[in-house]
Parts: sequence; structure tokens; C-alpha cells
Amino acid sequence: MNILYILRQKNPDDTVKKIIDEHKKTNKVTVININENKNYDEVVDLIASNDKVISW
Repeated sequence: MNILYILRQKNPDDTVKKIIDEHKKTNKVTVININENKNYDEVVDLIASNDKVISW
């Protein structure tokens, strides 16, 4: 499964990091920070091409 994490914080807390690390063990995980990545065409493409999108 392909999972996309969209983060709004520059430094996610430990809980978020642990969840992402657990998902990385069995899935293909992409993490983007919406505050740093202003290429919205790329963000929309990533949302469309992943099976699951999680926003923090």
C-alpha cells in the first residue's frame, strides 16, 4: 500500500514519527511538509497516486 503523509508542522512530535516509522515497515510511505513544499501540482499528484492520505 502507498501511504502519503501530509505534515503541517516542521517538526512532528514523537507520536507522529513512531506511526510513520511503523507504516514504513510494511508500506511505501511518502512524507511531505505542506509548509515547505509549495508545488501544489506535485501535492495533488501525490494525493491522487497514493492509496491512503493522512494529514497531521
